Amino acid sequence: MLRLAIKWFGLMLGVCVLLLGPTEVAAQVLDKTILNSTVWISYDIAAPATETKSLQGPSPTRPKSEAPTVAGGTGFLFLEGIGYSRGQVYLVTNKHVLPPEGKPQDIKIRVAMRNNDGSAHVNEVSIPVVGADGKYLESVRVHPDPDTDVAAISIGFTAFRDKFQVLIDAIMTGKYLSTSMLMTSDKMRSADVGMGSRIYIIGFPDALYDSRNVSPVLRAGIIATDPTEGFNFNPALRRTIAFPEHVNGFLVDANVYPGSSGSLVVLGPDCMAKGGNSNNGVWHPAIVGIVAGSIPILDTSLHSYARIGLGIVYSADAIKEVINSFSRPVANPPH
Repeated sequence: MLRLAIKWFGLMLGVCVLLLGPTEVAAQVLDKTILNSTVWISYDIAAPATETKSLQGPSPTRPKSEAPTVAGGTGFLFLEGIGYSRGQVYLVTNKHVLPPEGKPQDIKIRVAMRNNDGSAHVNEVSIPVVGADGKYLESVRVHPDPDTDVAAISIGFTAFRDKFQVLIDAIMTGKYLSTSMLMTSDKMRSADVGMGSRIYIIGFPDALYDSRNVSPVLRAGIIATDPTEGFNFNPALRRTIAFPEHVNGFLVDANVYPGSSGSLVVLGPDCMAKGGNSNNGVWHPAIVGIVAGSIPILDTSLHSYARIGLGIVYSADAIKEVINSFSRPVANPPH
């Protein structure tokens, strides 16, 4: 019976490959909707003098220096209620990708922009994040749970003013990333999405991008823990790395590196995943979360940390909660 089941599974998997090969899958994931919606985020920082810890794991000690260096990560653009002269544009990323409060600070995002003759060019656009009072601006929202590393910035004015290509495409074609594509926990349960479901990560690991355009890098993996229950880190790991006790999300078996933070995570449009959105046979991305970091382990024989190919993903629920916060005033400004 087991041998028959394995044979049947192999036959069905072969049918899936024939119907939807790797090239077709990648082509459907990497359409302009996602390509132009994924941006590289950076800002200038002073080089740290001591070891720091984050979801990316310990960073090596660096010498003191007054020369600025650059911090960065990935973000993606959600559009809501878009028209020729109206609509909301939200830049979604991790809180740790943004500069901390304390002094006035902007971020730069790398985007495609439309020229007056209809052609496009790539440019860096500055977005204010921290105001003159050293606090995040009203346009910046972070998740109310300090252990949920998700943030969003309302950038509609900048996007319309600078003619973002993704915005022009959205108006012309009606295709763009929106909250309707968020695969919340309830949707995952009803679609039977769980451990082993294929996912794709779209971002800029190690700030890697093609200098001619804004195209991100596609990485593949699978959901490694139950995506509907959250994940609790064990005490031993929490003593080693500054991880929260509970993550509103899940782990993925995928290579995640600095720069991957803030990457979009979408469900793979293959036969083994049932949560993809399909309209008249055209696949649309089902967004399951946002990358926040990777899990390092201490290799005692080498006395150093090594990555084990597990990434931390915050859920689509967390993304939706942050975006929804723009519909109400901030009760207690984030600190």
